[in-house]
Amino acid sequence: MLEGQRVDVTVDAIVVEGLSYRYPDGTQALVNVSFRVGVGESVGIIGPNGAGKTTLLLHLNGILHGDGKVFIFGEEVNRNNLPSIRRRVGLVFQDPDDQLFMP
Repeated sequence: MLEGQRVDVTVDAIVVEGLSYRYPDGTQALVNVSFRVGVGESVGIIGPNGAGKTTLLLHLNGILHGDGKVFIFGEEVNRNNLPSIRRRVGLVFQDPDDQLFMP
């Protein structure tokens, strides 16, 4: 959240509903993923390489767009509101070169 903004604790911080994603090469990365994260909750996302962890996180701030719905503090992530979503969701890549120079 931005400094000075109030958080509506009656709305979940993150809601993912039926999220599926297939990469252009045909790799199915996510299949019908659904979960909720309440305000103030901490969550760990674990799994082996290629399990879809990064793909999932890239949906939370609208870098990727799959089938299903993603909400951040009650606001659906879509192309029309990316600036608002990206002010609320930060993402730091494991490899800084990917973050700075990713095509």
